Amino acid sequence: MEPLADVITLLRPRAVGTKVIQGAERWAVRRSRMDFAGFGLVLIGECWLAVDGYKPVRLATGDFVLMPANPGFTMASDLACKVVSLNAQEALACQAGEVRYGDPHLEADFKLLGGYFQLDSVNRNLLSGLLPTLVHIEASDPAAGRLKPTIDSIVEEALADRPGRDLVVDRLIEVLLVEALRFRSEGVDAIGQPGLLVGLADPFLARALRRLHSNVAHAWSVEELARAAGLSRSAFSERFSQKVGVPPMQYLIDWRIALAKAMLQRDAPPLEAVAAAIGYQSASAFSAAFRREVGSPPSHFARNTTG
Repeated sequence: MEPLADVITLLRPRAVGTKVIQGAERWAVRRSRMDFAGFGLVLIGECWLAVDGYKPVRLATGDFVLMPANPGFTMASDLACKVVSLNAQEALACQAGEVRYGDPHLEADFKLLGGYFQLDSVNRNLLSGLLPTLVHIEASDPAAGRLKPTIDSIVEEALADRPGRDLVVDRLIEVLLVEALRFRSEGVDAIGQPGLLVGLADPFLARALRRLHSNVAHAWSVEELARAAGLSRSAFSERFSQKVGVPPMQYLIDWRIALAKAMLQRDAPPLEAVAAAIGYQSASAFSAAFRREVGSPPSHFARNTTG
């Protein structure tokens, strides 16, 4: 499986809700950080989006934004406006329908279709670190046109009362994530730290990452991954650390532990089976690595997360 598809599958995105945000004249609203990932598509007008820790960006009609880690942010017609603050609970109170800001007596000059989706809790922090803080796809980018039909389908399914609705919405959310993230290498504006998308945009590192993800149980070494990338060991290590954010072997360990956590959460299989599946020679070697990285033994983790 491709690395990006691996990550999305492990995150297990599940729809939480969608809504239309409208604004008229001058308005500004701030929302605190949430444990739900978020997305938005500007239907009409323009606004400012100021993500905590980053310079504000201007969103225009047809622009799409994705925030996998969903940090705190301010959205406004004018950043000089008085800001209305919402906490996470208030932001989620209206999961469907419409929300109105600004002058309630005037016709809305701004509309944004927004939504939330939940990521698997046991790997959310680790895997969100592999993804950018904000993906901004401008309307002029071909990616924006490909995203709109998927979002329209999500809204239609979310508001309908048809058999299998939740399953269909969850699958569409997965498609939305992949579609939004896969265009990083084509110049989509992604704000955030180095990570998997930056690595996949590098043709040398992409070869090594695909080899690693295709056989995570293999006894990989830096030398072997460097050969797969077509680079020297030192050049590969430096390039990987700079663009992915961690050294190659730490990335391999992080990914193995993430897979193990998902396996232990779902089925609580024998530790020998988990160890063999992710590349450890014995249950004891796996347990030692798991305890070192997670802070508790796998048996304890399984007891407290299974279900």
